[in-house]
Amino acid sequence: MPLYHLTQEAQSDLIEIRRYTVQQWGDVQSKKYLSELEQTIQLLATNPRLGRLKPDVGSNVMSFPHASHVIYYVTNEPQLIVFGVLHKRMVPFNHLGERDMIS
Repeated sequence: MPLYHLTQEAQSDLIEIRRYTVQQWGDVQSKKYLSELEQTIQLLATNPRLGRLKPDVGSNVMSFPHASHVIYYVTNEPQLIVFGVLHKRMVPFNHLGERDMIS
């Protein structure tokens, strides 16, 4: 299985996505959406170059869209480090600028 790590901030993002999705569309849809996000992260761990470089966020930062969200990550061989999962309408620099990309 490919290696990946979610930072505390990324975990918090996913918790907030779950909370919002349960509130808006119910528990079943929330579980489905989070499962799809996890599958996308696993895909990126196997193929990190699928993402696009995001120099406006940081050096070596990449992003990859999934439905209404965008996954932000860096690679620290042999591990993919996800440090943010934001709604596609959010400005990444405003929300990711202070985040630690490795912890």
